[in-house]
Amino acid sequence: MRLHSNKWGGGTYLLAGSTSYLLLLTLGFMLFPATPQLAQAEEGNSKASLTINPVIGLSMQDTITVDVTPTQDGAFSSSTASLSVSTNNETGYSLYLSTANGENTLTSQNPTISDVVSAVDSEDSGVTPTNFANNTWGYSLSQEIASDTTTYKAVPTTANDAIITTESPTDADTYNLTIGTKISTSLPSGIYSNQVVVSVVANPAYIPPFDGITTMQEMTSTICANAEENETARLTDIRDNKQYWVTKLADGNCWMTQNLDLDLTNGEPLTSEDSDVSSSWDPPRSTEPQGTITSVNTNTETYSWDLGMYVKSDPDGYSNYCNSVANLANSSCSSAGWTNVSSMTPMTDGTSNVAISGSQYNAHYLVGNLYQWNAVTAGTGGSDMVSANAPDSICPKGWHLPTSNNTSKDSFAYLMNQYSITNNATSTTAITRSPLYFVPYGYIHSGSLWDAGHNGDYWSSIADSSASHAYYLFFNSGNINTSGDILASNLRYNGFSVRCLAD
Repeated sequence: MRLHSNKWGGGTYLLAGSTSYLLLLTLGFMLFPATPQLAQAEEGNSKASLTINPVIGLSMQDTITVDVTPTQDGAFSSSTASLSVSTNNETGYSLYLSTANGENTLTSQNPTISDVVSAVDSEDSGVTPTNFANNTWGYSLSQEIASDTTTYKAVPTTANDAIITTESPTDADTYNLTIGTKISTSLPSGIYSNQVVVSVVANPAYIPPFDGITTMQEMTSTICANAEENETARLTDIRDNKQYWVTKLADGNCWMTQNLDLDLTNGEPLTSEDSDVSSSWDPPRSTEPQGTITSVNTNTETYSWDLGMYVKSDPDGYSNYCNSVANLANSSCSSAGWTNVSSMTPMTDGTSNVAISGSQYNAHYLVGNLYQWNAVTAGTGGSDMVSANAPDSICPKGWHLPTSNNTSKDSFAYLMNQYSITNNATSTTAITRSPLYFVPYGYIHSGSLWDAGHNGDYWSSIADSSASHAYYLFFNSGNINTSGDILASNLRYNGFSVRCLAD
């Protein structure tokens, strides 16, 4: 009996028959490691990096022999070889089988014989030894021992689809590769052969969103630029340990897709190490607690208001809202769908459009705090600023307020253009859903919360030519208010929502 070496470096596998039949199957293998993975350890300001390359090991039995004693009605026989696969790849491996020549028949080595051993017909679940057709062959690959009920399939002609896929490292996975064949005396004697390749491919390494950063303050322009569109993560603001969903949106920028909820505290300055300020800024006034809405009509003040952990059950249900209330615990707000979610847990799905499900809430839809314009611009947007961009903000370090001109790629208007959002009801539904999640959570004016669930109001960084106004994004059930190249403007002492972006 002859053994044929193979060019892939694997063992040689043999199907042998009686003295009248020799079915020869040569099996090779290929290994495809993944790209190196990076593990990091950090202490203080020092980083040590350790690169561990993924490796794959594949061992195979040298030969497999199937003894076939053909009969007129056809005789089934099989034999099994052992495959062992091991890898340290963090996401496991995929194993493929395919024939080397793109045909899954066994052909005679005698060129004068045109008869072949055909592949079994196994389009669906495969065939068992009792229903093999004569002069056919197939394979089974399993960790189980072959039996009379084992199903066999045709060896694929191309390695397009994985036969087996794992999801984690393994010291050794052992498989039984069983070759089954049924031969009748109608097949001319001789040697019938083909080659089958076993390919083991390391699955792609998991690459965490935004290069694996975990805090808002770690975001950089490079990290954002390298991110894929719709890449999403939940990052922690180191100033108060609150978490925010962030997403790379279609305008090429990374946006908070959740309202800012930073409580300002007099005596606790924001610094350039943690915030979007050029120098330390101590808020003159702490954030008003939930249930307290002071009436203020002065542009130079720095009021902000904590509305609590509330989510509206139908964020795009504009007709369900409460008006002229002191807080969202008001019964009219409860009737409008406002729910206190402080006892619930946040969902982990970063693309869900469901606001509340059972005991879980979608943090994209948290109401957040409302801020006067001079507060959100960290005191740099007083009444003496006109037609200018406030230089600072209370956004985290690496983030800033949107601008208003739609020719600027860091503006609300430019972002809306990328999603074809215009003044119509379809758009005002889309604006509240993935991936944008802007919410119509109302505004504070003259000591009350107004249109909570009906109007969306978000500050930009741009002062109007009027000393009393600044530009903002406004939308409701059928309108997104833009005026030419800029957003609408409103009184700086009103309390609006805040979103930040990283270019």
